[in-house]
Amino acid sequence: MAAAGSSLIARVEEAEGASFGYLLPDCFVSLHGGIFAVGLALARNIDDHRNFKRYDHPLPAHSAFIGHWEGHALWIIIALPVVTFGILLCTCCLCCWCSYTVTRKAVTNIVRRVMTRRPCQHGLACGSREEAHLAKWSHAFDDDYGFAVRVHGGRPQFFTLRQCFNFMDPAQIGYVADPLPLHELLQATRRWTFMDRAREALSSWSVCEWCDLLRHGFSLERKMVSDIWNEMNTDGNTHVSFPEFVEWASSHGQRFGFPQPVGIIGEKGRAGDYPLPCTVAGCSCTNFCANGRDKLPRNSGAKFCESCGHPMGFHAAMPGDQILAVLPRCWSLHPCNNLKAPVDLVHFAAYNEFCLVPCDSDTISQVQQLMDASAKATWTRDRGRNSSVPSGYEVVRVDRNENVKAWLKYYLQKALIVEALMDAPIPQYRMRTSQLVQTLPMMDLTRPDEAVNEWYLWHGSSSKGAVRIAETEFKQALAGSSTGTLYGHGSYLSDSCTKADEYSKEIVDGKDSGLFCIMLCRVMGGQVRYTDEVAPNAKALMTDVLEGEYDCILGDREKCRGTFKEIVIYQSSQAYPEYLVYYRRKFE
Repeated sequence: MAAAGSSLIARVEEAEGASFGYLLPDCFVSLHGGIFAVGLALARNIDDHRNFKRYDHPLPAHSAFIGHWEGHALWIIIALPVVTFGILLCTCCLCCWCSYTVTRKAVTNIVRRVMTRRPCQHGLACGSREEAHLAKWSHAFDDDYGFAVRVHGGRPQFFTLRQCFNFMDPAQIGYVADPLPLHELLQATRRWTFMDRAREALSSWSVCEWCDLLRHGFSLERKMVSDIWNEMNTDGNTHVSFPEFVEWASSHGQRFGFPQPVGIIGEKGRAGDYPLPCTVAGCSCTNFCANGRDKLPRNSGAKFCESCGHPMGFHAAMPGDQILAVLPRCWSLHPCNNLKAPVDLVHFAAYNEFCLVPCDSDTISQVQQLMDASAKATWTRDRGRNSSVPSGYEVVRVDRNENVKAWLKYYLQKALIVEALMDAPIPQYRMRTSQLVQTLPMMDLTRPDEAVNEWYLWHGSSSKGAVRIAETEFKQALAGSSTGTLYGHGSYLSDSCTKADEYSKEIVDGKDSGLFCIMLCRVMGGQVRYTDEVAPNAKALMTDVLEGEYDCILGDREKCRGTFKEIVIYQSSQAYPEYLVYYRRKFE
């Protein structure tokens, strides 16, 4: 045991670049090595017996099978012996309730295990191109891989951040509502396990740390995971989205062994604007090639690269290439226009820049057209009993918001929604600004995509609040603090500048004294949950978005009350405050 402990210490010293054995007598080294080995063995045993049972409910396909006659038949077959046994031997008279409780979970587990593919035992080393093999086994690049590992067990392997997030979100809702899946992901990467804490404590030669590990090891671990969760949840909506996870992992992922590639191809990737190199260790392929072309069609059926032979799922763009491709070329902060731009753009945090750029007279004129087209002389109680509705608005100046981190998060969220809706056409909803933004020259480089309900909408705030939102994005934790939450705690926007003007505050000092400020935001609507109810159920609507198939709420108050449409998002990365508009109110 002493020899094993000494060799283990040597390996730890080699890995961590530290050496302390030469300072101690051999007997102490042997004794400490033995304790070290026993402690790590026990810790490893604890880790190996942990499993991923947090997500134990079935996927929609499994629920559909259980609700079908075949699922009912399976339920009856399992329930009959339980009921018979209860009637003959049990005296509690709760046989029906007991059989229902016991068999419900049994049927669910059977269906989950039978209908879920097993993870490929070769992991990232699998090079099979056989259709039968790819159909039978789940691989790291498959959408069901995270769920397969949870159902059948095993140690998951990831090479993109998308796969890491899918492990926490096996149903692929788009949100994670609990820190526990994050804890499981950190355990799965073997960078946040009880064994790691044991290694730190046992190598410290501190009896106090040893005792602290034995008494509070798991609770301290949970607290640290909770701190990481709160750091991820930047918008304060109690749910962590994929863009929030990527933002955090870009800065801290290396510490926990997370991969660098994001794992989203996006429209620009399919157009060939950035390469998709192979991530298989030792492969020199620099870009995925299908049918002799570097560009991928929108619904590419190609599964293998003609250059290296590896599946398309093993190819992923590097973050730096994606960042350079998706930043608007007209921005002053774009690396091609900014001499101070860093060379290394691999991490989000490496290029965390923000500035407000004054727009020229042409842009001011076009924003004036948008305000004129979206104005509506309608009063609501949010404006105030003694306040009248302006007859028009005069745009004085416009600032373009160049926030690299917020734009990248928005673009990433858009890519996710576009990918989810690629094969499923959705109802399109037009706003007051929809027709005009398709023709304005200021939108030429980044024109909104109507097919997935991408709009330009207005949001009202004080001038200081607008600048703060432009710098730090919308904060869902502050939603409704001044105007209420008819559709739940989210960010409220409208297609009418008149509605946004209700919440704007007059600037009383400085060069903008007497002006008002509202924001023109680019919003990704996606799958819209439409409602024209006078008194909507806010909790149910939020559940439809945060736990269902929808991406935003469209409250049609124009139809039910004759006022304005209200669009509500519960995730900050779905809206990008692109322009800050300073204007005067006009009254006839």
